[in-house]
Amino acid sequence: MTSPTVPNPMSTVPMTEMTEANGTTNPPIPDAGERTAVNFDTEQCKTKEILAGEGEAPHGPMDINYWPLRNLRMDFREYVGEFLGTFVLLFMGNGVVATTLLDNNLGFLSITFGWGIAVTMGLYVSLGTSSGHLNPAVTVANAFFGGFPWKKVPGYIAMQMLGAFVGAACAYGVYADLLNKKVSDGEIEDYAGMFSTYPRDGNSLFSCIFGEFICTAMLTFCVCGIFDTHNAPATGHEPLAVGALVFAIGNNVGYATGYAINPARDFGPRVFSAILYGSTVFTRGDYYFWVPLFIPLLGGIFGIILYKYFVPH
Repeated sequence: MTSPTVPNPMSTVPMTEMTEANGTTNPPIPDAGERTAVNFDTEQCKTKEILAGEGEAPHGPMDINYWPLRNLRMDFREYVGEFLGTFVLLFMGNGVVATTLLDNNLGFLSITFGWGIAVTMGLYVSLGTSSGHLNPAVTVANAFFGGFPWKKVPGYIAMQMLGAFVGAACAYGVYADLLNKKVSDGEIEDYAGMFSTYPRDGNSLFSCIFGEFICTAMLTFCVCGIFDTHNAPATGHEPLAVGALVFAIGNNVGYATGYAINPARDFGPRVFSAILYGSTVFTRGDYYFWVPLFIPLLGGIFGIILYKYFVPH
């Protein structure tokens, strides 16, 4: 990220242990659904009782149409959680980049710190409902190792992309007038960088690919440690720990590529920026857009492989 996920990152999730056929227990890897907040289950049961005529709506007949909507929300709460968490992530993340573009007194440190806080807030919103993936790289890596059902992957990724798109649009809405005053014909590409990542001048394609791969691997590798009950988990402080992780990745090794480390964090806002600035957001840097879209998926899997097989338990 500049996007992430840890898991934009992007990108934290509760852990579940997997036992293979040989009887050995592998290190925990992220899993969705185990951290669902108790109040959601209780609320859903109450809702179903009211719909079945076995209970009373607490606010009277004016809420008749509200309860079916709430029941629908409960049925899709994981997807709603991914949408809202990724929305918060991109609204705050793109917002800090816009602030830095407009204020010459701010620099890269402001961006990395802002993204770390954005990840933390996104996780607080979503960790209890969707397990807070907020990052297709995290979702795919979980599914690859059996910790997350493949049938949910398309829905999760769709909600992450949509949440990122809407978050970027809202961040732009806050700064639209100020940005439009600053943008001239020769500066459009610079301000498109508010939304997505682009290679630095002089940075080769190979370096960009390696950077996105290793940074995303570091993200999932460390997230496994944060949630691993056999190690030293950050129990109760996972969002803060993952936010600090994203800050560290960005501040220490993220300058060269802008550290997308999250396909949704990069592609959703890129689609929105195409509405503003045209197809140049896809063609710039020899069609660089595919690097942050696909390479983090491989890096996320590799990071869990490293933790799964090389961290002793």
